[in-house]
Amino acid sequence: MSVKKILYPSRIGIALALASIVLYVFFSIWPLFFSIGIAFTNATEENLLPNPEVLKEIDNTLACINVITTQENLTERAEDVVEKVANTLRALEKELIAFKQAIEESEDHTTDLYVMLNASAIYVTVQGLRLIPEQVQKTFNCTEIGFQPTRPLISSEAVRNLSVIYDSVSRLSSQYLVMGRDDLLNSINLTIYLIRSAEEYFTGMSSDLQGYFEIVSQSLISDRERLTMRYVGLENFKKLFADPRFVYSLYKTAVFVATSVPLKLLVGVALAFIYSSPLVWGRKVLRGLILAPWAIPILLSGLTWRFLFNPNGQLGKMLGLDIYNYEWDAFIVYNLFETWLAYPFVMTVTMGALAGVSKDLVEASYIDGASAFTRLRRVVLPLISKPLMFAAILTTGASLQAFMVPLLLNGGGPTKPISIPGLGTRSGNVNEFLILFGYNRVSIDKDYGYAAATYLVIVLLLLVYVTIWFVSSKKLRGGR
Repeated sequence: MSVKKILYPSRIGIALALASIVLYVFFSIWPLFFSIGIAFTNATEENLLPNPEVLKEIDNTLACINVITTQENLTERAEDVVEKVANTLRALEKELIAFKQAIEESEDHTTDLYVMLNASAIYVTVQGLRLIPEQVQKTFNCTEIGFQPTRPLISSEAVRNLSVIYDSVSRLSSQYLVMGRDDLLNSINLTIYLIRSAEEYFTGMSSDLQGYFEIVSQSLISDRERLTMRYVGLENFKKLFADPRFVYSLYKTAVFVATSVPLKLLVGVALAFIYSSPLVWGRKVLRGLILAPWAIPILLSGLTWRFLFNPNGQLGKMLGLDIYNYEWDAFIVYNLFETWLAYPFVMTVTMGALAGVSKDLVEASYIDGASAFTRLRRVVLPLISKPLMFAAILTTGASLQAFMVPLLLNGGGPTKPISIPGLGTRSGNVNEFLILFGYNRVSIDKDYGYAAATYLVIVLLLLVYVTIWFVSSKKLRGGR
């Protein structure tokens, strides 16, 4: 056996290769395809990982309804109970109205015989309501039929109201002698209102029990669909490009790229020329200090800038900027903050390029009588154009993916109506750049399918940009 095979057994090599492939697929390819797949679904916070117990409840309840409506004995039992409730409530309402009239017509309701007779009548009638809540719950209890767990087939509030009505009427019929006339009439009016509300509910059930169960079934089916993730094709993308907020976000991102990139290049290049000059005393120390934005965590920088440019902050007051209420005030501060974060990179690249510029060429142009501006434009800038182009491409990519800048300063606000001709008007944050727009659809709307579609569009835009970058970089290197 060769030394090579002893040191590197084939089976170990194959095992390591397979393990690497599995890990790569698990951590890279599978999440990528999963994210892409989510963009074509109606995924939300509720249906992405639904609770199996909730789905089981819905399915059991639907099956229970089917049994009750198809088995004649169960249907008749439900109809009888509901009709009994409705009739009892109607009788109670009639007798309470008569009781109220008797009290209103009597000079002293505590001694009036007619009032006493009415009180006795409603006491007798209300006893029929004493066991009804329990009968209703038992009749419409799917556990009795063998389904568990389930959702209630009848409104728990309606059943609770029956108990409240029983307690209220019992109190009126037994304690009316010790109650003041006004308090008694008010209590009667309130009880009549509760009775009418319950009577309307149970009378509707009694007149069309099948229709009632159909409404309950449709509500359960809607809940089931809401909790079920399904394929929706290109619906999220159609919704996206019909959303004024997204179109405006696309526009705002393009404007930000167009304004921030030149500003970053201008500041970075200017500082590079200044601190490359031998006329600046202590330039090496100052050069290190001015690269501070690279060393400061972006979260700390963002919080500092937000404090400074707060309407009551030092710079906010001095410049008259209100980043929370005025769209373009916030946009200006975004540009300044982005420049603060990016100029050290541009400055470093430019200073490295300037270090490679031949001093002989600069001196020759000076001897030939070229002015400082001419030397800069005709000699220096052409010699450092390739590194500057490289820096411009990278900073453009950073501006396209701007996220932390608007998020830290004011969350992409202010919030205002956004109108796009042909697409309508929607309220949204007017400084939501593309990445922040997708983030807010996840964190605020909890609409994962829509957010995934947003990010897929962003990825496609970035792929176009990367392709342009690759071609440009190849040309800068002298490729074909």
